[in-house]
Amino acid sequence: MRKLFTNILLIVALVLSSCAYDDTAVWNKLENHESRISALEELCREMNTNISALQSLVDAMQGGDYITSIVPVTKDGNTIGYTITFAENEPITIYHGTNGKDGANGADGQNGANGKDGYTPVIGVKQDSDGIYYWTLDGEWLLDDSGNKIKAVGTDGKDGQDGANGADGTNGNDGANGTDGKDGVDGITPQLKIEEGYWYVSYDNGASWTQLGKATGEDGQDGANGADGKDGDSFFADVVVGEDSVTFTLADGTVIILPLAGAEGGDDSGDIVAGSNKIYYTTADNKKMFPTSTEPSVFGAILISNEYKDGQGILTFDDTITSIGNSAFRDCTALTSITIPDSVTSIGNSAFRDCDSLTSVIIPDSVTTIGGSAFENCDSLTSVTIPDSVTEIGDGAFFYCYSLESFYGKFASEDNRCLIVDGKLIAFAPAGLIEYTIPDSVTKIGDSAFLYCTSLTSVTIPDSVTEIGGYAFNGCDSLTSVTIPDSVTSIGKQAFYHCDSLVSVYCKATTPPAGGLYMFSSNASERKIYVPTASVEAYKSAEYWSDYADYIEGHKF
Repeated sequence: MRKLFTNILLIVALVLSSCAYDDTAVWNKLENHESRISALEELCREMNTNISALQSLVDAMQGGDYITSIVPVTKDGNTIGYTITFAENEPITIYHGTNGKDGANGADGQNGANGKDGYTPVIGVKQDSDGIYYWTLDGEWLLDDSGNKIKAVGTDGKDGQDGANGADGTNGNDGANGTDGKDGVDGITPQLKIEEGYWYVSYDNGASWTQLGKATGEDGQDGANGADGKDGDSFFADVVVGEDSVTFTLADGTVIILPLAGAEGGDDSGDIVAGSNKIYYTTADNKKMFPTSTEPSVFGAILISNEYKDGQGILTFDDTITSIGNSAFRDCTALTSITIPDSVTSIGNSAFRDCDSLTSVIIPDSVTTIGGSAFENCDSLTSVTIPDSVTEIGDGAFFYCYSLESFYGKFASEDNRCLIVDGKLIAFAPAGLIEYTIPDSVTKIGDSAFLYCTSLTSVTIPDSVTEIGGYAFNGCDSLTSVTIPDSVTSIGKQAFYHCDSLVSVYCKATTPPAGGLYMFSSNASERKIYVPTASVEAYKSAEYWSDYADYIEGHKF
């Protein structure tokens, strides 16, 4: 385009060269026009650079990368942008100092109208409700020809589901595993250009272009010099470099925050404050640990970086963390400790399930609920302090925590060794426990409450108990005798399964409690079940009790 205007200048020069005419105003006007076109071309280059840089910022934020250095780009002594280096991604350069160009002033004369400002498109990104970032144009979603929003970042395809089990017969074979879903399409980078004085945008790598608005300001009619028009919007409205993060504010108000590492890399902050956006952790192999899920709904914020330095890992989010959602850290088998910020109010179901290296966890006073199976199979966990703020603890919250020796808090029994919620003994973990008297405040022995307490030889169950949950004493292979009071009305499946040394069961209820599958299976071969003499036949014919009819004998209580 600049060549076009140069040719125009040459033609005008030839036409006017033989005339006795003062051509200064014409030359000035054409030179001003070319200068404006040159400036717009430079603006277009910078905006395309910014678009690519913005996509890199989104990729870095969602990929857990962080900034290692940020160097100002200067022009005529002014900072017009930054060159940004990442720990993992390629460096980028962004510009924030070039504004949209004003329309030209009208030439001198009488009562002329001001020139109209040129248009500068504003490209940005926003996160939709699905957690994915999409491109925007002038604050609205940038759409393709089919009306679909255009992604700013690629997404992975989902794994295929397992095939269904084969039909029953002679044990039908399991269906084959479903195939993995296809990888998601990469994010698209829009491109801008100026042609014939108009902005054009392409979102198919230049195969087709869509006209936007006029790039050049219109010349004012002859008249007094028009007042300067307002500056156009810049691409990055603001870039603020803080002590440990860089905040990028786009022209449409969108904010992107990335952590800034020190000279040696990583965030060495150890302070934990209310409303924190960081989770601190350690791992057995001193390497990064990633949450099972990083969806915003799991934490109430988006994970933007994951760093590990000097024996401590830091998960940094773009906003205050409000929850540790369902299965958030499930199967993080190398996780050894974690400190949850005191902005968190809930720990979801199975949040730390199967974290079998986890030895300690600090639950802040802000937490009100702990979900079912939250710490199940954390068999290295030795003690837990549950704050008074907690009002609800789900079933199996501490199943299979074999090393757990003590609970602390309002739900703990007097000896700090069992967890009681609403009269239900939720968990009792010490594998080395030899004997134990259940508190009178307990009305139900919860599922798996004494699971694999392998040293337990005797237990006293008070008359307050009405239910014994499934697996309650499963694997207590040193238990030799148990007395079940007449207050008990139900015994869950496998309640005393694999109590290999159990030889005497005394059940005082005249009406057989509701039973469960395998409730007394795999006991000592000489095991006897003593029941009230008048109720022997009732027990022998009752569901599940009938499985042990040959071992049931009458007893005078």
